[in-house]
Amino acid sequence: MAIILLCMTFVLIMPVQAFTADSLDITIAKNGDATAVFRFTLEGLIENAIPQSMLEEQLIKGLSSGSEPPTLVSMDRSRATIVLKKFANTYDNPQGTDYQTSSMDFRKAEIALKDSAVSSIITADFSPETATLIFPDGYVRTFTNIESLPSITHTVIDPVKAASAKAAQTTTGILPVIPAVAAQTGTLNVTSQPEGVTVWIDGTNYGNTPAVFPGIPAGEHTLTFKKEGYTPVTKEVNLNDGMTIRLSVYLAPAEPTPTQSPVGALAAGVAIALCLALWAARKR
Repeated sequence: MAIILLCMTFVLIMPVQAFTADSLDITIAKNGDATAVFRFTLEGLIENAIPQSMLEEQLIKGLSSGSEPPTLVSMDRSRATIVLKKFANTYDNPQGTDYQTSSMDFRKAEIALKDSAVSSIITADFSPETATLIFPDGYVRTFTNIESLPSITHTVIDPVKAASAKAAQTTTGILPVIPAVAAQTGTLNVTSQPEGVTVWIDGTNYGNTPAVFPGIPAGEHTLTFKKEGYTPVTKEVNLNDGMTIRLSVYLAPAEPTPTQSPVGALAAGVAIALCLALWAARKR
């Protein structure tokens, strides 16, 4: 009996490693949407005690990357398939299409789990050992042991445009060379007070402050800064090619929201008084 109590005490004191991310494979469609396959391992004494709904909720938080929340397609005890809407922004160019992917901060799910009721007995590592991006033309980028997935820009050559260039071959048999057009991009260097503010650029989550965000397409952008418990801030910036814009943002604490309006409080008071009156009448 003493041994059992000792083991139970050890379990309650020492969190059990229950969730480990193994890999994340993201396949990007031509329209910028993506399908993510997330593989993970459940282990420890509570392998079968973690509610499925809790795992689903934390995965959705951890893989949120755009203005639209991820859609869970299927999930079992080792793998989840998720659709990421607008995961990549697309831009036409003379060569084809530029794809700029969203960034991901896997620590968000870990933070959410730490704030949950089971944080004393469950620890989790949501950062995959390998993360792979697969673009529509088959180009692959692989990352290992990262806490956040950076934004990547890649140009997919359009075969139709390439065929048009070939058709323009001169009578000398020399194929005209079409110079590659480099995407015009700039960089945003963002700090904030408080730290840990989520930066949204044109509706896409780029990560948390303080951070440097390279590869942002040149042009006008709407930046929104959000943090729970603080009032969001929105700024407009015009980014030129090769430019670095430094932003320092202050978020004021949000005013507490009254749980009940004065009218509601008055109605509740009247209802209580009426109930007391009826109870007193019954006592007589």
